[in-house]
Amino acid sequence: MAEAAQADWLAVEWLDGHLSVWAMQGSAVLDSCEGAASVDSLESFIDALSSLTADLQVPRRLPVFVAGLPVTWSEATPRPVPCDAIAPDTVAVKTESFDLQIIPGLRQREPSGLLQGAETRIAGFLSLNKDWDGVICLPGATSVWAQISAGEVVSFQSFLTGELIAILGAEGPAPKDTALDDTAFDEALSDGLSRPERLAGRLASLRADRALGEMPGPTAQARLAGTLIGAELAAARAYWLGQTLAVIGPEAEASLYMRALAQQGAPATQADAKRMALAGICAVRRGKAD
Repeated sequence: MAEAAQADWLAVEWLDGHLSVWAMQGSAVLDSCEGAASVDSLESFIDALSSLTADLQVPRRLPVFVAGLPVTWSEATPRPVPCDAIAPDTVAVKTESFDLQIIPGLRQREPSGLLQGAETRIAGFLSLNKDWDGVICLPGATSVWAQISAGEVVSFQSFLTGELIAILGAEGPAPKDTALDDTAFDEALSDGLSRPERLAGRLASLRADRALGEMPGPTAQARLAGTLIGAELAAARAYWLGQTLAVIGPEAEASLYMRALAQQGAPATQADAKRMALAGICAVRRGKAD
């Protein structure tokens, strides 16, 4: 933690209710910390950031490059796609504790879509993989499929798959240390992909089986995830079929998408979500310095 006192800027990502902070000196990470953070205003964000970084003993009024802040209160207008994946500029907001440099999200008109954080992970992947073209899948509370060409985000499609799994799985989730039932996942994935119009009916049946105690937790969770991811793959077929693919997300979620894509003959490169987030923030900072 003593090293963090030498930091000259902070890299911050807020995504899916989770705050990640890296104390930086140039391009080197001196220390890091993370934690859950529910923020609904600039003031509550500053409070959460101050609380999380208190033990790091970083200097006051550091520049903070932050990704993922909601458009509703961050003052950063989302950039319309198609556009460069790496944001050319940030929105400066000075506070008593930090000098924020807010990285704007992305906005798509048709179909309507908003990226708040995922765009910076995309930027990080492209900064580490020069001249990469294809489609990037980003699982999370909201999963995203983004088409990439010549360093630009050309289009994207978002799905609430992760949020639905969290909500519906809350009725009878498998313990966190229990492995998912691979067979149940594969069967539900195939069923959801081939007949996505039956999604609501399958979910009702799954709820009934769980309420009656006729399906163990790991199997129920596997069927829930497989059904919803299968329906998502059906809707996003134009994005992944015959494309060069990458998956960026938390290990648990990303591994399910990697498995699902592999079963469709669509292998993908998997990248660590936090590493891509930090790389994307660093790429934006470098761009402002050039």
